[in-house]
Amino acid sequence: MLIFIAGLVLASIASFLTATSCKGDPKMPGEIRAMWVARWDITSPEACRTLVKLSKDYGFNALFVQVRGRGDALYKSSYEPRSELLEGQREDFDPLGLILEEGHKAGLQIHAWINANFTWGASDLPKSPDHIVNKHPDWLMRTKDNVVNMSSGDDVEGAYTCPSSEEFREHLTNVYLDVATKYDVDGVHFDFIRYPSPRFCYCDRCLEKFRSEMDPKLAPEERVAVSNLPERNAYTLMFPGAWDEFRRSQITRLVYTIYEAVKKVKPDLVVSAAVFPSFADAYNNRFQDWKRWMRDRRIDLLCPMAYSKSTDTFIKDIKDALESSNGVPICAGIGSWQIPAESTVEKIKEARKLGAVGFCLFSYSIADGGKKTDYLEAVQSGAPPL
Repeated sequence: MLIFIAGLVLASIASFLTATSCKGDPKMPGEIRAMWVARWDITSPEACRTLVKLSKDYGFNALFVQVRGRGDALYKSSYEPRSELLEGQREDFDPLGLILEEGHKAGLQIHAWINANFTWGASDLPKSPDHIVNKHPDWLMRTKDNVVNMSSGDDVEGAYTCPSSEEFREHLTNVYLDVATKYDVDGVHFDFIRYPSPRFCYCDRCLEKFRSEMDPKLAPEERVAVSNLPERNAYTLMFPGAWDEFRRSQITRLVYTIYEAVKKVKPDLVVSAAVFPSFADAYNNRFQDWKRWMRDRRIDLLCPMAYSKSTDTFIKDIKDALESSNGVPICAGIGSWQIPAESTVEKIKEARKLGAVGFCLFSYSIADGGKKTDYLEAVQSGAPPL
């Protein structure tokens, strides 16, 4: 059975890289030519149709569309409230449904981009009483002072949900399954599948679980020493290396739980992840062990967010991911919003030389909702499909 499932996964990726991009045009390449599409660019039917048309016109063959941004939904969700960005639109307007309908007609792959742990980013509370922040504040990550950061700061974008919560893990798994089973998406895409920084999470649940894991491993003198520390986070102070590994394991368990649940219902769906490109930063500061995910084959496509303006740094990041991939395809993320089109083209060419399966631009916003197409045109002409 495992061999059968693995075969289906590989076949799906092969289809993603070749068949769909060739649909209707055998001269089209096998590479992924993608954009991330943020939620604010899909808030009307006209915007969704323009997105698909421009993507097709300028040679893109895949879109990673943000349908869960801040614990909310830009699709017909059974588990989370409708995004406040859709206020004023008809209730039957379904951004994901419309983009899928139009995108598949145009021969585009559509992947549902779902922010996993980042749940809110403003001091004002969400309007819906059913939003996680209002309904399940106990699911939110906390600092050493037992405080939730609701809005952005130096090392945090806002409120994150804590992966040590079994209830939250079940909820998020259901969110991914809801999208995977209701919609004919080509894949589901992890983003913000991490901690914001080492300041998180020190909720009572995390501290108690860590203590319970550590106690059986301690010598009598270690138990005495840690019991003499007055801080509520005494175990984390006494065993910092184990504490970091505990947090890594929470994120990894969340990835594996969702991956396996999705594969059970749709073995051919591509499960991808956007990750911090510097593995040292991802591993030590975000507790995002993406090299392990590839080693264990619990991800089908990895998208390092190699957003550095420097092409040399971009090359270094993509090369490291490729060398650690264990055969998992690498799609190079490019920070196009902050660099000229010429630099994006240069990075696409370098990614091709390195052996990446394609590229993904952050983000479609470079087209300003379809009002500007010069950037897209420059990418198409400077790095045309192979």
